[in-house]
Amino acid sequence: MMAAIDREESQKSESPSTRKNEGAICSTSSRNYSKPDSNNQLSFSDVRVAAYGQWEYIHTALGVKIISTDYRKHTACCGCGGKDRFRVMADYGNTGKWFCGGGGDQQSGDGFSLLGHVFGWDSKQQLKAVADVLGLSQMDNKERDKIRAIAEKQSAQMALDAQRKHEQARRDYNIKTIAEDLIDAIKHREYLQRQTNKVDGRYVFRPSIDEIALVKELITHSIESYGEYLKPEVNHA
Repeated sequence: MMAAIDREESQKSESPSTRKNEGAICSTSSRNYSKPDSNNQLSFSDVRVAAYGQWEYIHTALGVKIISTDYRKHTACCGCGGKDRFRVMADYGNTGKWFCGGGGDQQSGDGFSLLGHVFGWDSKQQLKAVADVLGLSQMDNKERDKIRAIAEKQSAQMALDAQRKHEQARRDYNIKTIAEDLIDAIKHREYLQRQTNKVDGRYVFRPSIDEIALVKELITHSIESYGEYLKPEVNHA
């Protein structure tokens, strides 16, 4: 009975840095992010704005050992330890994005989630650690409001960009569908022409009304979709 109690007390006193996925202590700081502060008022979108373009510095400061920041190079994983399964993405410096083959169990994410992959931190721990590195935790409310305003503006712009991308995809799909219908119509006319040539080689099938209508529709949708990119530049000089 006493031995069981001793083991239990030993487990309770064990350092978090020695237990996998239970919160790691940053190698360059005495702060233990396994117990993040509860007074951090900044959200992920707020901190993400401040972290943009600084992820190499953030990860280095927190003890994440990335062998190469060349997105074309596969290296050992700083999280799972695989020898040739990890690489950063092309926009790593801005977003912290990464990829790990994981021996068949593929994982990827942004700069925050890499902290979870390496140290086993949950989302609150990741947020607190990055905020601390950037000095955001010591900001007053006025400074936080500035960052929050930028984050809200960025989120609104991202939503607008996503809407535009969706609309462009819809237009492109329409053009693709019309073009395929036009090709089918032309192939059908060519088939009829081949069949007729067997009887009278002098007879030629002209484009049908449907083909002409499809050509007009294709041109109309193409102008609608890409017309803004074809506008001539205006010289204001």
